[in-house]
Amino acid sequence: GNRFNNTQRRDESRLYKEMETLDNNPIGNPPDMKRPSGMTFVLILSLINACWKILTELISYFIIPVTAKMMESGQLQQSYEPIFTMMKWGEEEIDAFMATLQSAMSVNVNYHLITALLFVGSLVGVIMMFKTNKTGLHVYSISQICMLIAASVYLYPKQPQSTFFYDLLLTLMFIFLYYLYFKRMEMAKQNFNQN
Repeated sequence: GNRFNNTQRRDESRLYKEMETLDNNPIGNPPDMKRPSGMTFVLILSLINACWKILTELISYFIIPVTAKMMESGQLQQSYEPIFTMMKWGEEEIDAFMATLQSAMSVNVNYHLITALLFVGSLVGVIMMFKTNKTGLHVYSISQICMLIAASVYLYPKQPQSTFFYDLLLTLMFIFLYYLYFKRMEMAKQNFNQN
């Protein structure tokens, strides 16, 4: 009798714990499937970067044509004259500044629109990854790789010193980080299922 009662109590206790786990986790996801805090930090960085880039690229798309016309007419240099005077810039510094500006103006304006749209894709991927949806990693990766291709066509050939390898390294680093985090979550899920 006592042995039966003890076994019954153990079974009831185990059943109670399982029910409690289900109550705390109604969708049945294992606790280990929670997004790692390191991944959250990297996702926040990607989110801020995507939002900032969408804004700046769209501003560039609309402002550059106007600025280019002002530069051709000489109005731009005139409008900067008070700033040059205040900063006590000589002819060399002014020429270097105007050359940098001219280089930025020479990039096809459509590049900025394409980049803004690709950053929207990147943002969608980041939001999906926030929800631990692995498809978001594919969306993010494709958007980032397309950005490198667009920059290789429109931007890098115009740069005195190309930033291609730096951009490539940064892109691969973030993609690899997200891949590792998802791998870690998948392994945690497998361990949970085995137990």
